[in-house]
Amino acid sequence: MPPPELLALLEPADSFDARPALEWLVEFAAEHEASDLHLRPAPGGLEILLRREGVLSCAFELPIALYSRLLVGLKNGAKLASYKNATPQDGKWALSQHEVRVAVAPAQFGEVAVLRLLQPDRQLRALDELGFWPDELQALQAMVDQPQGLVLATGPAGSGKSTTLLAVMRWLQQRHQQRLGPTPGARLNVVTLEDPVEVVVSDFNQTAIQSGVGMTFATGLRSILRQDPDLILVGEIRDPETASAVVQTSLSGHLVFSTLHARDSLGVIPRLLEMGCQPYQLAASLSGVVYQRLLRQLCPQCKRQKGEEWIPLGCPHCRQSGFRGRAAVAELLTVDDEFRQAVLTRGPLPPPQFELRQRALLRVQQGATSRTEVARVIPG
Repeated sequence: MPPPELLALLEPADSFDARPALEWLVEFAAEHEASDLHLRPAPGGLEILLRREGVLSCAFELPIALYSRLLVGLKNGAKLASYKNATPQDGKWALSQHEVRVAVAPAQFGEVAVLRLLQPDRQLRALDELGFWPDELQALQAMVDQPQGLVLATGPAGSGKSTTLLAVMRWLQQRHQQRLGPTPGARLNVVTLEDPVEVVVSDFNQTAIQSGVGMTFATGLRSILRQDPDLILVGEIRDPETASAVVQTSLSGHLVFSTLHARDSLGVIPRLLEMGCQPYQLAASLSGVVYQRLLRQLCPQCKRQKGEEWIPLGCPHCRQSGFRGRAAVAELLTVDDEFRQAVLTRGPLPPPQFELRQRALLRVQQGATSRTEVARVIPG
């Protein structure tokens, strides 16, 4: 059943103000620690779905007759064309003190609206708080602690790639200050290009991409080089132009971080080659790859051991899900001379230092997560 306080905001059905109702929905999603809020028309009504800890579930349904007014209000607030219903649209809106990214697209029963809750004021967690095990953390720190080169993070959307890279750069900032010892006020100039800026780091110079006015990753990178950067983050490599610019920048003496969609850590090599990067460029520039996923952690209050495994039961502490929080599990690819030679000759690539599924199953053995969660998140 829909909450009564929401239903009160939806009256009268043909003339209610959409904004208070949408603000209530966004606040409801935030209180339930959801990353996304879905408004999905279905044969039985309007489904209100929340994505929490990577899992999408239906919270309740509303009468479908209310949706047209809600949708028009959402489109107007996000500066979208309310009369367009056959093409996807994207926009932003500040609702209930939350910045939301709005995506609307046609579907079989009407337009589906997805609101991503951005949290620019969310505090960035330290690198050692992301869930990496000590040996993984040590290997990752050794990979990135270089004066120049290219470090890539890969994995599906929502797998924590950007959070890991921001935490890595914060760690490098702190390590730089430790190395310089008594030098007063020593710091690195960290410059980022992101789409959008989801976590604000006060001592970084962060720029949001605005492709509508020609501010893309590739064009923004050219301007970054005039800002005397020490560390550079390019939010995502999406096209050959950006791929070329990122590789060239790393070859010019900068330490560059970026993300790229690939099936696994080794998959970044053929992906970049398809985008036009030359083997000798990749061999010279690439320092390492982090391929990661986020695994839900078993709720410590209600997990129970069954045989050699731990299973989720569900309790009030975890909203009956059996899980509380998520932690990163990573496949780390360290680039050495053998790997560079394989890239140059387009030969078989050596395996990664840590293989993702193996690391995930170790977490199952330790009771951190369940085998079903690994099967849900990590390809077999």
